[in-house]
Amino acid sequence: MSSTDKEPLLEDSVKDGSGIRISLPMGVEVRRERSAAGNASIKLIVLIWLTLQNSVHTLLLRYSRARDVPEMFFSSVAVFFTEIAKIIICLYMVMIEEHGIFGCIDAIKKQLLGQPWDTLKVCIPAMLYTIQNNLFYLAASHLEAATFMIVSQLKIFATALFSVILLQRYLAKAQWFSLAVLFIGVSLVQLQTGGGSKKLSGDENPVIGFTAACVACAISGFAGVYFEKILKGSAPVSIWMRNVQMGVFSIPASFAAVMIQDGSAIASKGFLYGFDFVVWATVLWYGIGGLSVAVCIKYADNIAKNFATSVAIILATVGSIHLFGFAPNLLFTVGASLVIFSIFLYSSSAAFLKCFGSG
Repeated sequence: MSSTDKEPLLEDSVKDGSGIRISLPMGVEVRRERSAAGNASIKLIVLIWLTLQNSVHTLLLRYSRARDVPEMFFSSVAVFFTEIAKIIICLYMVMIEEHGIFGCIDAIKKQLLGQPWDTLKVCIPAMLYTIQNNLFYLAASHLEAATFMIVSQLKIFATALFSVILLQRYLAKAQWFSLAVLFIGVSLVQLQTGGGSKKLSGDENPVIGFTAACVACAISGFAGVYFEKILKGSAPVSIWMRNVQMGVFSIPASFAAVMIQDGSAIASKGFLYGFDFVVWATVLWYGIGGLSVAVCIKYADNIAKNFATSVAIILATVGSIHLFGFAPNLLFTVGASLVIFSIFLYSSSAAFLKCFGSG
């Protein structure tokens, strides 16, 4: 077959009598195949990224707080720099969206300063997320990485409850059952208080870690649902600009937390006390992770997200075994399996309700 014989397969379009271009059937099929292949590639990349982000984030956070170093950094300062990193990334993305720094400035004037009430709406969620991040650092200081990651799945439980209370959403019986399974699974995991694990810090207290994680999950669930509720009917704003709006409040709030929590110690030891490459990597990864999850939601379906979370739990467990000498027992294994099962059950029930309604 000559090259000219192949041209129709590449062109795949003709004009009808009105001059409108119509794709040929074979060309439509070719484009569909290319589009499907492209979507599959994007989903695969998103799946790999979500898995790595979740597992590496947990292991980094745990390692930064549990390693044996003479100078332990202040977690409140790390949260403050995380918020700084987020807003820098978001401003850069707004600049790309608006085609330059002047467009970015105009967008900020219009959507940040020109709509003060819309900006003020995100004040409470921004401050709540600051408290949540400080509590997650506290939890990571006292819980094994695998345990911390599994307990943090209680965010699903909290989000579901607050969505029923604040948004009057309907949950199917299967979803209530999955939440019960999630709670049981987390409880079983918590029963293993690091037995047989090699401690890197002598003052770990699993009760403190579990309590901090639970409170952080409750705050996360409430903040997420409240954020959704107050933004209903608001003018559409890009995810990057919305995070810039939140940064207006989260940065001062996180700095206030630094002063309240560690002000006296910082006065004598310095603001960057204990900061090294590991800490900066944790801060940057935390900042990127918080933004990337929101972006990945656009491209990843529930199955991909659940698979990524499940694999991340497994990777975090394996990483804990090799990095921290973690020794999972039968209760942990059963509990982790129940948590993974509940995640899939909850989202599959939600997808069913979305397709067929609550009645």
